[in-house]
Formats: sequence, structure tokens, C-alpha cells
Amino acid sequence: MPRHIERVFVGRITAPHGLKGWVRVLPLTDFSERFVRGAVFLVGSPQGAFVERVVEDVAWRGNFLLLRFRGVTSRQEAEMLRSLFLAIPREDVPPLPSGHFYHFELVGLEVWERGTRRGVVDAVIPMALYDYLLVKDAEGREFFLPFVSAFVVAVRPEEGFLEVSCPEGFWE
Repeated sequence: MPRHIERVFVGRITAPHGLKGWVRVLPLTDFSERFVRGAVFLVGSPQGAFVERVVEDVAWRGNFLLLRFRGVTSRQEAEMLRSLFLAIPREDVPPLPSGHFYHFELVGLEVWERGTRRGVVDAVIPMALYDYLLVKDAEGREFFLPFVSAFVVAVRPEEGFLEVSCPEGFWE
């Protein structure tokens, strides 16, 4: 079944910073160049509504990011943004080369092997050499599937599944 993804999370507001409306943001993207003055983000929670906000100022402090949104001028206003996500419309996500996938494209895909449904991708776990797909089956068991061509035969996010070929005993 195809999945429709409206927005993609690119950051999470962790806390206010200072007294003038700045917030600390944990980037959730490899494209840090998207955090610039004038950028427009959808700000909200997965369970609630999202509101467009325009970035007024940006500052990097080591590994974390400080942003100030237009119209947010006090610590109290910044506090209201705590724990909210920054998102962009799905159509604004840059395309990747063929055979490469964003994590959000993989999470939620059904996992099939030779006509048998094995489970659903619950998470993608980045590791040094390659990523692992955390697959949960119908009984709630978890399997760590290496995201490599030796195991993953085909990925079809537009159709809602991926096809795998695992060694005997893998799913036990």
C-alpha cells in the first residue's frame, strides 16, 4: 500500500536560549544549509497542527543550532515552542541518487520475503559501515536486518514494501 508523507521533520526545538526569543534546535537532517535567515519551516507536533514560521536569525554553537523566528521576541514566547518539530513539505526534499533512500522513506514499509510478510520497518539504525532496519513482526518480535544488497533485494517505497532474502533461520 503506498504511503503518503506530507511533511518531513528536519529539526526539533529543545529549549529556549536567552531572553530574546532564541531557541535551541537539534537538526534532524544532513542538509544543514537549509537553516538560513529567511527559511520557512512548518512548526508543530506530530499530533497537532503545524504553523509556518520564518527564520529571522541563525547561529551555530558547536554541534547545536540557535534560531530566532520572526515574531518571537521573548523567552516566554520561545518557551511555547519547546519540543515542537521543524518540518518541510515532502516536495521540498531534495532527490537522492537512484538506489539511495531517506530514513523516513523506509520506516513503515512492509517487509516481504518470497511471498511471506515478515513485518514492518519500525526504525532505521545508522551504524558505521551500514544501516540496520529494525523490523517488528506481528507478534512484536524485533529483528535487526542489515540494509545491504545481500539481504535487501528491492525497495519500493511508492508501493509500501521492500523485498528481502535472508539466510535460513534469520526470522527465528
